[in-house]
Amino acid sequence: MLSLFKTAAAVAVLAGMAIGATIPTFTQDQVDSGEAIRQLGKIAYDTAMARAEKATTGCTKDKVKIRKEWRNMTMTDRKNYQEAIQCLMTKPSRYGLPGPKTLWDDYGVLHYYQTPYVHDDATFLLWHRHFNWVLEQDIQTHCGYNGTFPYWEWGLDCGKLDESPVFDGSEYSIGGNGEFVKGHRAAIGGAKPGTGGGCLKKGTPFANFTVNIGPSEAMNPLAYNPRCLKRDLNDDVCRKWASLRNATELILYTSTVGIFQSASQGEGVRGDGGKTFGTGVHSGGHYSISGDPGSDFHFSALEPGFYLHHGNLDRLYFIWQNLDWEKRQTISGTNTMYNMPPTANAVLTDNMGFEPLHRNITIAAAMDTVGGTPLCFVYEPW
Repeated sequence: MLSLFKTAAAVAVLAGMAIGATIPTFTQDQVDSGEAIRQLGKIAYDTAMARAEKATTGCTKDKVKIRKEWRNMTMTDRKNYQEAIQCLMTKPSRYGLPGPKTLWDDYGVLHYYQTPYVHDDATFLLWHRHFNWVLEQDIQTHCGYNGTFPYWEWGLDCGKLDESPVFDGSEYSIGGNGEFVKGHRAAIGGAKPGTGGGCLKKGTPFANFTVNIGPSEAMNPLAYNPRCLKRDLNDDVCRKWASLRNATELILYTSTVGIFQSASQGEGVRGDGGKTFGTGVHSGGHYSISGDPGSDFHFSALEPGFYLHHGNLDRLYFIWQNLDWEKRQTISGTNTMYNMPPTANAVLTDNMGFEPLHRNITIAAAMDTVGGTPLCFVYEPW
């Protein structure tokens, strides 16, 4: 494949083509080091906060919550967030089904039910944005967590996932890798095998967590099926599909939401200048964690890392939107995965399903993170 990043000039030209003359141009080193995406994140942050400054009701500047990369959170917030997630694992389920036992299980059930309607379609980005927001409300309401809601910038840890403050197994992490299982298969796309594959190592957060439902290939996926949480951290996947370059290219080379959402999911689209995106950062982030249920398409929401991963994907979308805000409040596609079965194109007034975890909202209500109906947050650059 011909690289579109052979020279610094190419980066500069393509960035200008994709977004506009007001956006800085970047060298290849700035893209690969993360300096480019840091600058883009600052522009997006300032743009969103400027809208909040103008608001007189709803999401005013003094009410905006600042989401932070995990390593930029205080140790207190990291620990309290981790404990709030474990708190949800002790509260009774709202579904009334025999398999799911806890509020945490409810997230797996809802994601299982909604998977055919919220992936590879018009609502992928906005449904998952709101899904994370609903979790934030639950850990606040049921478990008293009022700290920062996190995201995980995958590219900062590619090549050293075991040492990441997210997955190093310390008391301020969300748990470590799984025990090494010899001979387990690679995750996706011909990647090398991960470094775990088994149950989380003893002594690490979530090592005693029980996955109650799934997997998706089971005869009855929602039946009670208790087992350990497994992880298989995979640096090769991370380097190939979730690097700082991958994330930055997704923003710079996608001038429409249809291309952005397809490129993020690895649907084989071409972006501006003929850019291709391989497996996509969505799968790249998921399979950097991998394991059970982390690599289960339907039940991956039962992996605690899911929300930090999707927080980062939403951050990229937040940046992309705010680089050209007036033109990037649109959707593209239908409400079914790959339009199977065929359905009408989605419109902004369509409802997205979140019951019984939360009330349903329209697609439009999740479009603006500082819209105040109900969202009111921004992403701080790391």
